[in-house]
Amino acid sequence: MLIFVSDIHLTDALHGGAVARADTFERFWTRVQAARGARPAKLCFVGDLFDLVRSPSWLETALRPYHDPSDALAAQVDAIVERILAREAAFFAAIRARVEEGALEVEYLLGNHDRLLAFAPRARRRVWKALTGVDVDVEFEREASFPQHGVLAYHGHHSDPINISPQHQATIGDAIGIELITRFPRMVKRLLPEDTPHAELLDDIDDVRPIYAVPAWVRQLGVIDRGLLRPTGETWRALVEDFLSKPFVKQWMRSRRAAEQKRLGFDTGQKLKLLLELSTKRVVARGSDQRLTKLYSMLQHGFDGKMAQHGIEALRARRGLRFVVNGHSHFASMLPLGNLDGRPAVYFNTGTWRTVHQIGNLAGGRPSFLPFDAMSYLVFFPSGDPLGRDFEWWTGAMVAAQGSTQRDPSQAHPAGQPSAHKGRSQLPDPQT
Repeated sequence: MLIFVSDIHLTDALHGGAVARADTFERFWTRVQAARGARPAKLCFVGDLFDLVRSPSWLETALRPYHDPSDALAAQVDAIVERILAREAAFFAAIRARVEEGALEVEYLLGNHDRLLAFAPRARRRVWKALTGVDVDVEFEREASFPQHGVLAYHGHHSDPINISPQHQATIGDAIGIELITRFPRMVKRLLPEDTPHAELLDDIDDVRPIYAVPAWVRQLGVIDRGLLRPTGETWRALVEDFLSKPFVKQWMRSRRAAEQKRLGFDTGQKLKLLLELSTKRVVARGSDQRLTKLYSMLQHGFDGKMAQHGIEALRARRGLRFVVNGHSHFASMLPLGNLDGRPAVYFNTGTWRTVHQIGNLAGGRPSFLPFDAMSYLVFFPSGDPLGRDFEWWTGAMVAAQGSTQRDPSQAHPAGQPSAHKGRSQLPDPQT
């Protein structure tokens, strides 16, 4: 049995979901245990198990996750990983227990939010020991093929214009993550009294997907609570101005212009700059951000479908494979690609195991956002499966009741002990 999950995004400081990751894993494992038979299951993390970009600790140093690799950068990554492992100890203990008893094998592929592990060998060693109990030096690959099941797996960020990184170097997505998304709530809170209503909403910026929707989300805060209008607007304008002035950002804008060579219309860098500049304009509480919504739709339209197209091209270059698996977008999907060598080929996105604030803008006017805890996974079965299954793809979501709070993973229950979630329901089985 071969299982894929992605985009769990464990962090050292940002808030968690409504359900602890250890609890999510236990629900997941109950289904795996019932189906795996006598052989161990293999679990492949398809990138972004860790989020090393959005750690507030970067802001306490002169280092940034988009800087070139160095010993100092590796040491910073190692420190972030150490804190994450302590914070999510119950989650890793649950996985490690299954590995040590021979019921589970794990494989780790790098994504864009954990790509810095490639330059931090001590951190990789820590991660592998936390997952398996084995204390050895390891390398993490960026893609893997599983010929027995006809599967090719990789994270999928190379189909994303703001995370394209052919040489695995830093991207503008790294800069957005730390300079805008991580800095924003902290800067706004400095301007607010401690008892400000709705101040906790500021931390939700980390959950907004896709990243193009962040400017629209920032603007809606002032509509939800007029008391947030001025501090959020002033802070966002200052951050955007500072962001666009950074040498790294300017260089990326130039590189996209050269790479895309647009004769008509805007290249990705110009679209991003325009989106950010529009987001700094005055919020009209009863107006409709039509220009912002239209530009968001343009950016997202360019992203939709690229992953599946990249997938069929990758399969054609590797004979004998007919399934392509990636994550990155946080939105689970399954898309038939047509026939390859006379057999059906399929693209899968493995979604996420975290909270998502998904934009809704089809109704026109100002975009709105729906928050939910997501859980998705993909299972391929060995030949001779008693039920005749080739694969199963499961995805589900939980919307918490208004007023329920998000968990601090460090307060999760010890491994193997159930925890009580007062005032909120448990994550449903994915098929529901």
